[in-house]
Amino acid sequence: MWKSLHSMTGTGENLVIRPAYPEDAAAFLETLEEVCQEGIYFLEDHAVRSVPEQEKMIRYLDHSRNLIGVAVLNNRIVGGIAVFAGGMSQKSRNFCTLGIHVIKEARSMGIGFSLLAYGMDWAKERNYHKLCLSVFSTNTRAISLYRKMGFLVEGCRKEQFYFRNQWVDEVLMAKFLQE
Repeated sequence: MWKSLHSMTGTGENLVIRPAYPEDAAAFLETLEEVCQEGIYFLEDHAVRSVPEQEKMIRYLDHSRNLIGVAVLNNRIVGGIAVFAGGMSQKSRNFCTLGIHVIKEARSMGIGFSLLAYGMDWAKERNYHKLCLSVFSTNTRAISLYRKMGFLVEGCRKEQFYFRNQWVDEVLMAKFLQE
């Protein structure tokens, strides 16, 4: 299993980023559900899996090609990361996609940065060529973080989504890992 990352937040709180265990499924989904319910960060307004489904996914995940991780702040899961291989075809095995989430009360503490760095290190160690993601154009804080971490905008799907009485673009971003 992949390593854990131990650090301190800017306010001196203990932060651990580590692979998820099946027993983390409920807390992982609680944090994902909280972020989904904000209605502005994810396509879905609710977590799409049940706790047993999430446990099964974590338990049987091909850890050599995929990662589900958690951010643990002072012994409480406050966010997570998922990095999945682009596909099973030989043509799509050199890239992976990434998604992160952090609950509102744990934002602005560097946790998103730590999750992203963790995922990038994991993907580099597995010799992925490229790490991809998509983000709503309205999520300017996330876009700023991704740019800070070296992600480039590869494209934009104009007016891809409609919510909160406005059209929202989908920004496609990527970082090349093997330079």
